[in-house]
Amino acid sequence: MTGFSLETRRNIFHLVLGMLVVAGIYLGVLDVWIVLAVVLVGFLISAASRKRPLPIIGWFLRHFERQHDIDAGIPGRGALFFGVGLLLTMALFETDIVLASITVFVLADSISPLVGVKIGKVRHPLSDEKFLEGSMAGFLFAFLGASLFVSPIEALLASLFANVIEAIDFIKGRRIEDNVTMPLVASITISLLRML
Repeated sequence: MTGFSLETRRNIFHLVLGMLVVAGIYLGVLDVWIVLAVVLVGFLISAASRKRPLPIIGWFLRHFERQHDIDAGIPGRGALFFGVGLLLTMALFETDIVLASITVFVLADSISPLVGVKIGKVRHPLSDEKFLEGSMAGFLFAFLGASLFVSPIEALLASLFANVIEAIDFIKGRRIEDNVTMPLVASITISLLRML
């Protein structure tokens, strides 16, 4: 994977790890307590990594971490916030909603930049850094993936709203942490549809 750019490596890693998480939840291997423990250990490892490189963790940071996250004192930031988003989603919603929402997040957040960088020509109206082609591909894959766990209309709207959130980089000058917001927005969308 060393021939790939940092962002391509990050997105492929995100896709593989995310699908393993979905499989773990589906098979009953991952529950909210295990995720909580992993998130807490992750924050401890991140704090320790600020002081000196750790074996194995240092390799992952060198190959998959953005330098500005390391410089900001949050090594492993993306993984940490993915864990937080996963934890909140698992704690608040039913398993089928969790599976659909995490699938939406993982596929949209991974596929969008991979496709956008390769074939993107039209800038996304909500972001200076993203391409409309990437968002459309992310939306399609997210919809198809979520349809495995929830109804097509739930998958469609969850994917749509989560992809809108994924496309927005900043709101009022503050960076959006889509690793947390995307699964929550998808979960809330499905839950609201079920209430109607």
